[in-house]
Amino acid sequence: MLINFRIIRLCILILIIILLIKFLFKRSSSEKYLIEKDLLTYGNVSWPKQRIPRLIHQTYKTYDIPPVWNRSVQSIIETNFQDFQYYRWTHEEMRLFVQKYEPKFYRKVYINYKYEMQRIDSFRYVLMYHLGGIYIDMDNGSNYPLKSVLRTMEALDPYSPYLALFPSEDTFGLQTDFLISTSNHPLFKQMISNLDSFNHNYLVHHLTILLSAGPLYATFQERIFKQTNQHVVRILHNQIYKSIFWKTNGGTWFERDTLIILYIHKNRYTILRYFIVILIFIIILFIKHRFVSMKSNFIRFIHIKFHRNK
Repeated sequence: MLINFRIIRLCILILIIILLIKFLFKRSSSEKYLIEKDLLTYGNVSWPKQRIPRLIHQTYKTYDIPPVWNRSVQSIIETNFQDFQYYRWTHEEMRLFVQKYEPKFYRKVYINYKYEMQRIDSFRYVLMYHLGGIYIDMDNGSNYPLKSVLRTMEALDPYSPYLALFPSEDTFGLQTDFLISTSNHPLFKQMISNLDSFNHNYLVHHLTILLSAGPLYATFQERIFKQTNQHVVRILHNQIYKSIFWKTNGGTWFERDTLIILYIHKNRYTILRYFIVILIFIIILFIKHRFVSMKSNFIRFIHIKFHRNK
């Protein structure tokens, strides 16, 4: 029964937060998407001015990555080695980079995070702001040339000095396992500046990761960011994102509450059907109980009245 209450509490919290972000915090700017037609039109053009650094970044705690990711990492390198420089960051290198380029954030927030995943997430924003390029999770494999995505972004906004892109989630919000940006983009400066304000314990591990520096944090920051023709943020449709990348086993930061959420999400329609059936059954029992109670009261009333008249 304790686990059931934990599931219910977690789901309610996430639902409330999503509703708050979606309805209370209105977008500061209209959404700009990158769609399949854009890739087909601009993916192979060479005329746009190059503004996004041709860098690919990946992170892991050491240089020795788990065998399960060898194929996905190798696919990224082999497909893009002619057009990009590849960087693999260890956790120690990440720490030194943040310490050097964001010393105030490092002292106040970065070293005080409770979970390592918070440091990994926040490092991505520091990296995108100061160096730019592409960040990709190691469990993402791809045989699609990523230069086509960059060329498309640069062609869609040929006069914008600051470009960024996030993939959308299939349900709500943004993902942060694939990021593209020019260096010094104001959105990532905003995200770094606000990390301190969001560094709280949100009752459960999964929610703390998502809201303090993870995808829900990025979703909120993108919504309140005011885009201009000079500061552009595009959203990659989830269907296109899935067509570009294939997944291996990831989720190294997952704990039990995360696995519960993923199970609920994967089986949400089945769970919803069971919930509706149970709800209808409860309503029928309630109506039946009320009917029996009213009938009993009515009989009692008639019986009392009969005896009084007698």
